[in-house]
Amino acid sequence: QFGLLLLIAIGGVPFVGDDMASFLGLSLIFAGLLSVYKAATDLKSNLSPWPVPADPKSGRGSLVDEGIYSYIRHPMYSGVLFGMIGLSLVTDSVTRLLLTGALYFVLDAKSNYEEEKMIDAYGLEYEDYQMRVQGKFLPPGVNDIFAKRT
Repeated sequence: QFGLLLLIAIGGVPFVGDDMASFLGLSLIFAGLLSVYKAATDLKSNLSPWPVPADPKSGRGSLVDEGIYSYIRHPMYSGVLFGMIGLSLVTDSVTRLLLTGALYFVLDAKSNYEEEKMIDAYGLEYEDYQMRVQGKFLPPGVNDIFAKRT
């Protein structure tokens, strides 16, 4: 406990802290870019900048539940958040980290809206997908790591 308090007080682990933050930050940026790329390629023609899905009755839209979407429902948002956390670490910016926290709340609200629209468009098919893929931004196993233990 005292050792950790001392390291916090001096601002890190000498000769390791900065390199570790840079490595972790760059790794998160890379993971974020990879997640966004994989999500975009899995969506194919369903990719859209709008939060409302294409009407499946028009023959243009379809529910994507394969690839990265079989693990998490909003991998693009996850990728953006990972990338921004990584950038915050690489640039040693608390301000960026706080703004990324605010971005999380914006993307969480936006994803809730999108999911309502997906239910409107796909009904029970999307509700079944939500039950199968319970991770919104992270796979359920990762969420369990952060769950409150009793």
